[in-house]
Amino acid sequence: MNPSLLRSFLLSSLALRSQAFIPQFSRAAAARESITTSARHMSTSNKVQETLDPCVVLMKKMIAEYESEWKERGGIFSLAQGVVYWEPPDAVTTSLQAAVLTNTLHMYGPDEGLPELREAVEEKLAKENGLSNHHVMITAGANQAYMNCILTLLGDGGDQCVFFRPYYFNHIMATQLAVGNAGVVLGECNDQGVPDLDWLDEELTSNPSVKAVTLTNPGNPTGVNLERDVLQRVVDLCKRHGKWLILDCTYEHFQHNKEADATNFPCFEDPHVIHIFSFSKGFALAGYRCGYLVVSKESNELYQQMRKVQDTIPICPSRFSQHAALGALSAGRGWVTEKVTTLSTGREAILDALSPLEQVMGGSGAMYVMGKLPANRSDDQEVARYLVKDYGVAVIAGTYCGLPGWIRVCYSNLPPKQCIEAAARLKMGINNLCQ
Repeated sequence: MNPSLLRSFLLSSLALRSQAFIPQFSRAAAARESITTSARHMSTSNKVQETLDPCVVLMKKMIAEYESEWKERGGIFSLAQGVVYWEPPDAVTTSLQAAVLTNTLHMYGPDEGLPELREAVEEKLAKENGLSNHHVMITAGANQAYMNCILTLLGDGGDQCVFFRPYYFNHIMATQLAVGNAGVVLGECNDQGVPDLDWLDEELTSNPSVKAVTLTNPGNPTGVNLERDVLQRVVDLCKRHGKWLILDCTYEHFQHNKEADATNFPCFEDPHVIHIFSFSKGFALAGYRCGYLVVSKESNELYQQMRKVQDTIPICPSRFSQHAALGALSAGRGWVTEKVTTLSTGREAILDALSPLEQVMGGSGAMYVMGKLPANRSDDQEVARYLVKDYGVAVIAGTYCGLPGWIRVCYSNLPPKQCIEAAARLKMGINNLCQ
């Protein structure tokens, strides 16, 4: 064939082939556009839309915005998320090393947790908490334990749970996800962080939709360690009105106004009381995600129904994390108590930093103090940003705890020396606010 004719033939063929491909690519592009357009008109559930935004995530994002500006000035000190500055006990590493050699970590375990860990927890509960004849369920942290409770107790028939402001945001989020915002009933605390129990009595009397009451002691975010008689009255009110009481004991080791006596932490054997505990705080296992809930064997039906939730969410807790928890328990409460005593220096520094404010709440329990902002600077989210940007210190805005115009400050997430530095920055920022 003549070369020029061959070239023309090839060019014509290529043109035809490329034209043939154009509709195919166009159809694919049109399909993608159709999917994108459809996605724009899709929606997520009303329950998740009503749920609070995760404030710790938002605060970390804010810290990242200003991190470079503070790089040469010692960095930003976070007094936001509730974590401890110390590392887990050495027994955790020893326990994990032994567990790896068993070649069983890859396997599913029992829904309710490894028998050896549950037995160790039962011994601890009897010795330190006065709880016996109880079921123990190991969970992926205290938050999953709480979600188990809410999903087991609240249904679609308008069931509600009582909380007290200021509240722990993840408790509210769990309830919103499970039954929507209508499932949240809010009571108030007084200036000392003590729940209004006269109101609770009236609410439980007049509102049959309430199925449960939630209380955290020592308090997050209040930082208040409630007295036994206050807790006993809540227990009695729930019993009289036939309501469940979910008692979150995550901060059981953090009673700063008490002697270091393992037997004085208030727990209750009543069958309508569900206790929640965590390895995240005292034993510094936050990243391992291991906690547990405790249900009286007299409430066996509740426990059996809750196993459905457990089997649906984690199937079973991580074997790795459970062996870490076993090691932590072997270190004992005394190990935690020794660490907790080191918080007094930072706690006093933070209390001093907040002293110019009109009102301060907390310091007797958990790891938090709350402060009420001046009336002319009551936008707590704006103040939180101001403290990060201008003073290199991060706190949680009270709005996320149901208490606008306040801030929550954690004093356990930095070693004492650094906490003093952070408190000095915070004090400068607070003094400037109060001028």
